[in-house]
Amino acid sequence: MDTKVMDPMVPDLYKITSHNDETADTFTIKLQPINKDQKFEFLPGQFCMLHAFGIGESAISISGDPAAKNIIIHTIKQVGSVTKILEALTFGSTIGVRGPFGTPWPVKETEGKNVVLVAGGIGLAPLRPMIYQIQSNRDKYKKVWLFYGARTPKDIIYEDELAKWHKRGDMDIHTTVDKGG
Repeated sequence: MDTKVMDPMVPDLYKITSHNDETADTFTIKLQPINKDQKFEFLPGQFCMLHAFGIGESAISISGDPAAKNIIIHTIKQVGSVTKILEALTFGSTIGVRGPFGTPWPVKETEGKNVVLVAGGIGLAPLRPMIYQIQSNRDKYKKVWLFYGARTPKDIIYEDELAKWHKRGDMDIHTTVDKGG
Protein backbone atom coordinates (compact mmCIF):
# COMPACT_ATOMS: atom_id res chain seq x y z
CA MET A 1 0.00 0.00 0.00
CA ASP A 2 1.44 3.38 -1.04
CA THR A 3 0.24 5.82 1.61
CA LYS A 4 1.83 9.23 1.92
CA VAL A 5 1.91 10.49 5.51
CA MET A 6 1.80 14.28 5.74
CA ASP A 7 3.39 16.10 8.65
CA PRO A 8 0.68 18.50 9.95
CA MET A 9 3.42 20.87 11.13
CA VAL A 10 4.83 21.37 7.62
CA PRO A 11 2.86 23.87 5.54
CA ASP A 12 1.75 23.02 2.00
CA LEU A 13 2.61 25.60 -0.66
CA TYR A 14 -0.19 27.68 -2.14
CA LYS A 15 -0.17 30.45 -4.73
CA ILE A 16 -2.20 33.64 -4.37
CA THR A 17 -4.52 33.77 -7.38
CA SER A 18 -6.35 36.95 -6.38
CA HIS A 19 -5.99 39.71 -3.79
CA ASN A 20 -8.83 42.18 -3.18
CA ASP A 21 -9.15 44.98 -0.66
CA GLU A 22 -12.39 44.86 1.33
CA THR A 23 -11.70 47.91 3.55
CA ALA A 24 -8.68 50.05 4.43
CA ASP A 25 -7.31 47.30 6.71
CA THR A 26 -9.08 44.14 5.50
CA PHE A 27 -8.39 42.11 2.36
CA THR A 28 -9.42 38.82 0.76
CA ILE A 29 -7.02 36.37 -0.89
CA LYS A 30 -7.82 33.34 -3.00
CA LEU A 31 -5.31 30.48 -2.85
CA GLN A 32 -4.72 27.41 -5.01
CA PRO A 33 -2.24 24.61 -4.35
CA ILE A 34 1.04 24.69 -6.24
CA ASN A 35 1.04 20.89 -6.27
CA LYS A 36 -1.89 20.01 -8.57
CA ASP A 37 -2.26 16.65 -6.73
CA GLN A 38 -2.81 18.49 -3.43
CA LYS A 39 -6.40 18.09 -2.24
CA PHE A 40 -8.10 20.59 0.05
CA GLU A 41 -11.62 20.33 1.43
CA PHE A 42 -13.11 22.06 4.47
CA LEU A 43 -16.35 22.53 6.35
CA PRO A 44 -17.94 25.85 7.35
CA GLY A 45 -16.36 27.20 10.54
CA GLN A 46 -12.88 25.76 10.05
CA PHE A 47 -9.63 27.72 9.80
CA CYS A 48 -6.10 27.43 8.42
CA MET A 49 -2.70 28.44 9.68
CA LEU A 50 -1.29 30.82 7.05
CA HIS A 51 2.50 30.94 6.97
CA ALA A 52 4.41 34.05 5.90
CA PHE A 53 7.91 32.76 5.24
CA GLY A 54 10.54 34.24 7.54
CA ILE A 55 7.93 35.91 9.78
CA GLY A 56 5.57 33.29 11.22
CA GLU A 57 2.02 32.07 10.87
CA SER A 58 -1.45 33.14 11.90
CA ALA A 59 -4.77 31.33 12.38
CA ILE A 60 -7.25 32.68 9.80
CA SER A 61 -10.84 31.53 9.26
CA ILE A 62 -11.72 30.14 5.86
CA SER A 63 -14.23 32.47 4.20
CA GLY A 64 -14.87 30.76 0.86
CA ASP A 65 -17.38 28.31 -0.51
CA PRO A 66 -16.92 24.72 0.74
CA ALA A 67 -18.23 23.47 -2.63
CA ALA A 68 -15.24 25.04 -4.45
CA LYS A 69 -12.68 22.24 -4.18
CA ASN A 70 -8.96 23.12 -3.97
CA ILE A 71 -9.69 26.83 -3.68
CA ILE A 72 -9.17 28.46 -0.32
CA ILE A 73 -10.42 31.97 0.38
CA HIS A 74 -9.41 33.94 3.44
CA THR A 75 -10.55 37.41 4.46
CA ILE A 76 -7.90 38.91 6.71
CA LYS A 77 -7.76 41.98 8.92
CA GLN A 78 -4.26 43.44 9.09
CA VAL A 79 -3.43 43.42 12.81
CA GLY A 80 0.13 42.12 13.19
CA SER A 81 3.41 41.21 11.50
CA VAL A 82 2.12 38.09 9.69
CA THR A 83 -1.05 39.74 8.40
CA LYS A 84 0.95 42.81 7.36
CA ILE A 85 3.21 40.62 5.19
CA LEU A 86 0.22 38.69 3.78
CA GLU A 87 -1.44 42.00 2.86
CA ALA A 88 1.65 43.05 0.91
CA LEU A 89 1.73 39.88 -1.20
CA THR A 90 0.27 39.99 -4.68
CA PHE A 91 -0.94 37.68 -7.46
CA GLY A 92 1.45 34.75 -7.88
CA SER A 93 3.08 35.02 -4.45
CA THR A 94 3.55 31.79 -2.49
CA ILE A 95 2.52 31.20 1.12
CA GLY A 96 2.38 28.16 3.38
CA VAL A 97 -0.95 26.68 4.49
CA ARG A 98 -1.69 24.17 7.22
CA GLY A 99 -5.17 22.87 7.87
CA PRO A 100 -8.06 22.87 7.91
CA PHE A 101 -8.39 22.87 11.68
CA GLY A 102 -11.22 23.43 14.14
CA THR A 103 -14.72 22.24 14.80
CA PRO A 104 -17.11 23.05 11.95
CA TRP A 105 -20.42 24.87 12.32
CA PRO A 106 -23.41 22.54 12.92
CA VAL A 107 -24.78 22.91 9.39
CA LYS A 108 -26.58 19.53 9.25
CA GLU A 109 -28.15 20.09 12.68
CA THR A 110 -29.77 23.32 11.48
CA GLU A 111 -31.60 21.70 8.56
CA GLY A 112 -35.37 22.00 8.91
CA LYS A 113 -35.01 24.88 11.38
CA ASN A 114 -34.94 28.66 11.42
CA VAL A 115 -31.36 30.00 11.33
CA VAL A 116 -30.13 33.27 12.87
CA LEU A 117 -26.62 34.43 11.91
CA VAL A 118 -25.09 37.38 13.78
CA ALA A 119 -21.72 38.96 13.01
CA GLY A 120 -19.84 42.19 13.41
CA GLY A 121 -16.94 43.52 11.35
CA ILE A 122 -14.53 40.78 10.26
CA GLY A 123 -16.79 38.26 12.04
CA LEU A 124 -18.80 37.88 8.84
CA ALA A 125 -15.83 36.14 7.19
CA PRO A 126 -16.06 32.84 9.13
CA LEU A 127 -19.87 32.80 8.69
CA ARG A 128 -19.70 33.20 4.92
CA PRO A 129 -19.08 29.46 4.22
CA MET A 130 -22.19 28.66 6.29
CA ILE A 131 -24.18 31.19 4.24
CA TYR A 132 -22.94 29.56 1.00
CA GLN A 133 -23.92 26.14 2.36
CA ILE A 134 -27.41 27.35 3.30
CA GLN A 135 -27.88 29.06 -0.08
CA SER A 136 -26.84 25.89 -1.92
CA ASN A 137 -29.46 23.91 -0.01
CA ARG A 138 -31.99 26.67 0.69
CA ASP A 139 -34.98 24.31 0.57
CA LYS A 140 -33.63 22.47 3.64
CA TYR A 141 -33.99 25.49 5.95
CA LYS A 142 -36.89 27.49 7.26
CA LYS A 143 -36.48 31.25 7.73
CA VAL A 144 -32.89 32.60 7.67
CA TRP A 145 -31.84 35.92 9.20
CA LEU A 146 -28.46 37.59 8.89
CA PHE A 147 -27.68 40.48 11.25
CA TYR A 148 -24.41 42.20 10.36
CA GLY A 149 -22.88 45.30 11.90
CA ALA A 150 -19.76 47.37 11.30
CA ARG A 151 -18.26 50.46 12.93
CA THR A 152 -18.79 52.71 9.91
CA PRO A 153 -20.05 52.29 6.33
CA LYS A 154 -16.39 52.12 5.20
CA ASP A 155 -15.85 49.09 7.47
CA ILE A 156 -18.50 46.90 5.82
CA ILE A 157 -16.95 43.85 4.17
CA TYR A 158 -18.48 41.99 1.22
CA GLU A 159 -20.67 44.99 0.40
CA ASP A 160 -21.46 43.78 -3.14
CA GLU A 161 -22.14 40.27 -1.91
CA LEU A 162 -24.45 41.52 0.85
CA ALA A 163 -26.43 43.33 -1.85
CA LYS A 164 -26.63 40.14 -3.97
CA TRP A 165 -27.78 38.08 -0.97
CA HIS A 166 -30.42 40.70 -0.22
CA LYS A 167 -31.58 40.69 -3.85
CA ARG A 168 -32.01 36.88 -3.79
CA GLY A 169 -34.82 37.43 -1.29
CA ASP A 170 -34.42 34.12 0.52
CA MET A 171 -32.69 35.55 3.61
CA ASP A 172 -33.80 38.41 5.84
CA ILE A 173 -30.67 40.60 5.94
CA HIS A 174 -30.15 43.50 8.35
CA THR A 175 -26.99 45.62 8.16
CA THR A 176 -26.15 48.36 10.63
CA VAL A 177 -23.26 50.66 11.51
CA ASP A 178 -22.24 52.28 14.81
CA LYS A 179 -21.43 55.64 13.20
CA GLY A 180 -23.20 56.73 10.03
CA GLY A 181 -21.66 58.87 7.34
